[in-house]
Amino acid sequence: MGGGYARLEQLSPSLDRSGMIDLVKSFPLHMEDAWDRGYEFTGSIETYHPAKIVICGMGGSAIGGDMVRSCLGDRLEVPLHVNRGYDVAASLRGDAFFVFSSYSGNTGETLSAYEAVRGSGIRAAAITSGGKLERRCREDGVPVCSIPGGMPPRAAIAYSFFPLLHTLAALGVARIDESEFDDAKKTLAGLCEDFASDGPANTAAELAYKIEGKLPFVYSCDGLFDAVARRWSCQFNENGKSLAHFSIFTELNHNEIVGWAALESLRENIAVISLKDAEDHPMALRQAEITLDLIESLCGDVIRVESVPGPRMTRILSAMILGDFTSVYLAYLNGVDPTPVENIDFLKERLKKDPSLKQR
Repeated sequence: MGGGYARLEQLSPSLDRSGMIDLVKSFPLHMEDAWDRGYEFTGSIETYHPAKIVICGMGGSAIGGDMVRSCLGDRLEVPLHVNRGYDVAASLRGDAFFVFSSYSGNTGETLSAYEAVRGSGIRAAAITSGGKLERRCREDGVPVCSIPGGMPPRAAIAYSFFPLLHTLAALGVARIDESEFDDAKKTLAGLCEDFASDGPANTAAELAYKIEGKLPFVYSCDGLFDAVARRWSCQFNENGKSLAHFSIFTELNHNEIVGWAALESLRENIAVISLKDAEDHPMALRQAEITLDLIESLCGDVIRVESVPGPRMTRILSAMILGDFTSVYLAYLNGVDPTPVENIDFLKERLKKDPSLKQR
């Protein structure tokens, strides 16, 4: 990428009335606070080596589970499943440790999942800023990691990531390294400074200009960046107010690749962003290269993004923060405030008023 940074001054942060860009810039500070809170919280976790970990959450509270799973890779000794929904399958309940993650504490699906397994002798913890989830957990003696409120859940990603990481370490199912955290914090501080300023290092602003007016497709290999691809798509949705899509190599080569043969008028308006990590499987990378070569002449643009050097935590969080900044700049280019999520608010209000639904 090159050339777009000179136009950063043309972006309109005056649209950002709730200060989403400031929350994104503050991620290194959130990291440190969330790391400390997670470490302190582990004192309330009973040593126990479960057969599986089940994270119950939605949206910005669930993505932390995906990110932790991707970040740990082989250092995670048991399966980790992110449960997005109102119920918990019977196959997930046996010998599992549950983590109920809801930033507000009032997420309907997460509360319902908690009720589905409540009182069945489960071992569990919660990560929340309050609400009904905290009250119910404290009534039941379930440990609660309290996190600060007042942010959109998607901006609190550090608080759904680091306390979970410490919880898994306390259970003895994962290994974490404080030196890796220190490296990530230092790198993220430098990147946040770069992405918030005018200059050639601001690849986030440049990327926003490249995808302006296009439908972003975010592709990655299955590994460190699969959760990042989902995160980018969600951030483009919520912050950028832009439809977006994500898919994973090599699965997409067994289906989605065929779809590029049709709808020429649509595909010309698609910008493919390919995320590449140093540890991606060589065969997956080769497949990705062939596919990108194939669709480069079919879509509006193919943009390749490679991971920064460093440990896995540094690489995954660096890729994530690039997408976060890009999504805010995309909102500015779209002429909208990145913070409000009016359609989600509309949905919640309709659900509250629906007499056929019993709200808990």
